[in-house]
Amino acid sequence: MTANIVILGGRGDGMVVLQVARDWIAAGADEAVLGFLNDDFAEGAQLDGLPVLGALSDWRRLHEGASFISALHKVKQMEARAGKIKSLGIPDSRFATVIHPTACVADDVQLGVGTFLAAHSVVQPGARIGRHVSIRAGANIGHDAVIEDFAYVGPNATLSGRAILQTGAHLGPNAAVLDQRRVGRYAVVGLCSAVTRDIPDREIWMGVPARRISSVPSL
Repeated sequence: MTANIVILGGRGDGMVVLQVARDWIAAGADEAVLGFLNDDFAEGAQLDGLPVLGALSDWRRLHEGASFISALHKVKQMEARAGKIKSLGIPDSRFATVIHPTACVADDVQLGVGTFLAAHSVVQPGARIGRHVSIRAGANIGHDAVIEDFAYVGPNATLSGRAILQTGAHLGPNAAVLDQRRVGRYAVVGLCSAVTRDIPDREIWMGVPARRISSVPSL
């Protein structure tokens, strides 16, 4: 029986998720993408040839065979966006997990619901990935690493072995976190940065080695 995926989001992150899903389906997954739920576009609008089916809160109108995947990751805004996803009240059983056919995921990896892995990403043995995580193309997740809910790993970024990316943290493109280091809740690591020390919650670090430059305001 074919399952039907609805993307929570729109342009930007939503287009990335859509392409991952299309490649997954082309490789033989028994799925179909129905369209989007989005608060910024009117119902019936077209995004890359697929319709906006309503606002985010309209998920209850869709039939029970529809499953959802969130595409709402945005740097420095993840606390609010995570709160929005939680507030919708969608049961975990209704969320999809989408893995690009070229991704390499070890057999014992734990993957949470609502997560997607883009092309050529690698998740090594023992890694634990939470709910609603975005892992972009070419990212490398080391052995026994932990990525908590709503975190983001940018293109070609590396989370080394036993490193931890906490809830809502953002690892920018080509950034790297040294083994056993922790990036705190809702913290941001800038592109091409090298994390050699633990980063506290809500701080923004950049550079090689990465250093604190600013902070992410709390709600």
